Amino acid sequence: MNFRKKYSKVTVAAAMLHGVIIGIAAVALVGFIIVGTNGKGKEKAVENEVVTNKPQETVETTPTSGPAISNETPLKLYAKQHGVFSSAESAGQLIADDPSLGKATILEVGGQYYVWSAVGIIEEEIEVSEFEGTFRKPFFVNTNTCNTVGAGKLRKALSETELSQIKTLTSTSEGENEDPKVAEFRKHIVAVTAFTNDLRVIRLKLLAHYSHNDGCVDINF
Repeated sequence: MNFRKKYSKVTVAAAMLHGVIIGIAAVALVGFIIVGTNGKGKEKAVENEVVTNKPQETVETTPTSGPAISNETPLKLYAKQHGVFSSAESAGQLIADDPSLGKATILEVGGQYYVWSAVGIIEEEIEVSEFEGTFRKPFFVNTNTCNTVGAGKLRKALSETELSQIKTLTSTSEGENEDPKVAEFRKHIVAVTAFTNDLRVIRLKLLAHYSHNDGCVDINF
């Protein structure tokens, strides 16, 4: 029995054309899939690159406990200087030999001992003379860490031009539960304002106490 079937040339040509069309369509479909996949991959890569290269934001950290530390610029002041010595004994001898230096103070800065009798916030506050052998000594005071010992308002006390404004630092609000360290600062203000009404001497005594006793004041020239 002969199972072969004869087809006309037209039928064969149509079948061949149909196969070609299907082949082209299949190749095109595969191409679209590949292009689409690569495109998404590139987009994902770009996104990852953007995230990776994004600059980190600067975050200010604050202590979890304790008072905050300020970042104020140093305060410029002027001292009336009578002498500078390599030892505290020599500086003390100068004060002992001169009765006019009864309110003078010795401040140690950088291993040197300075004899000062007044501190002003402007040059004109400090009177000097060749006869006394005195001169103005400009210097800078950093009080950034003084709030850790309760003297967070020390800079304000050093900057005031009226005695009454300094004395307001000795008062507390009614019912205020004050920190013991802050209370100690108020006691120092009371003591120094009772000792003298001269703002230049008040500044000097506060500087001496908080640079030596509590060590929160940093003096530089």
